[in-house]
Amino acid sequence: MTLKRYGISIVERTRRCIAAATMLFIVLSLSAQQNPYFTQHANNPLLINPAFAGGRNSLAVDIATRQQWVGVDGAPMTFMLNTHAPINETMMSAGASFYSDIAGPVMANHASLAYSYLLKINHSHFLSLGINGGINSYRVKLSDIKLNDGSDPNFASDIENEITPSFGAGLMIYSPLYYIGFSIPRILASEIEYPDAAGRQFRYNQIYYMSAGANIGISDYHSAKLATLFRFEEGMEMVYDITALYNYDGMLTAGGSIRPGYAASLILGAQVNENIGITYSYDFPLGSKSVNLFNFQELTLSIDIHSIISPNVDREFSSPKAKSRDDGNTRSIRYF
Repeated sequence: MTLKRYGISIVERTRRCIAAATMLFIVLSLSAQQNPYFTQHANNPLLINPAFAGGRNSLAVDIATRQQWVGVDGAPMTFMLNTHAPINETMMSAGASFYSDIAGPVMANHASLAYSYLLKINHSHFLSLGINGGINSYRVKLSDIKLNDGSDPNFASDIENEITPSFGAGLMIYSPLYYIGFSIPRILASEIEYPDAAGRQFRYNQIYYMSAGANIGISDYHSAKLATLFRFEEGMEMVYDITALYNYDGMLTAGGSIRPGYAASLILGAQVNENIGITYSYDFPLGSKSVNLFNFQELTLSIDIHSIISPNVDREFSSPKAKSRDDGNTRSIRYF
């Protein structure tokens, strides 16, 4: 028997309260919209660092979706597509990224092209330098929000498909056993004025990333992978992730990640064959901040097509002691 009050069930009232609180949080965040987080950042590094373009020595395609606040109407959703590949018989690589971030009345889209150049430091270390450039597109439909007072002027104006330029840069040093990276994927902060007299702005902040990872061989079929990502965003506190994964024969992956004060994650992955891999993660909230009250889930499909990429020995580690899954080929960086 469903408990009711004033003709509305308690469950329904609770759901509406949560949805209202979520929408209020979204609206209050419009003046400084955060860039989306990805738990599986190691699977989608091109979004963070253009220097990773070509790092898998294949035509690489990553398709990912991230759902935040599972079970709440109008909760944020992010969709992403990355593709990149080396340019045959050169040390150059090219790539492209697209993502769409939807949060209630807000839709933010980003599309960019990436270019990287690989420098061989010595037999076991490479330096990759990358740049990216593209556009940001924003739409904010405050007028679509259902309000008790439909005449509220703060919700009367919208932003319709405003476009701003975007460019960034990054570098990465990697060997068969570890990598270190630094990047600024958005050197320009994006600011758009609402078409009203209140002087309000929709803003995406400048952001910096520092990343590092290591591949630890345990035996012929067993290995461990460690990764960390530090995120510095203008006007926000520093956030960092620590990820630890166990891998069996390059085919099965299991482990977790922690973002102190925000979330702990369970990560599971399977390499279906040489060309296709799937990774799923589920985030559990940590802390009492309003943004941390709900769960997150993320799914990534990774595709690698090697047959159309010509072998290039200049892109391979030459040390006979290099212990990587791909016999010294830089493709091994993908397993970080």
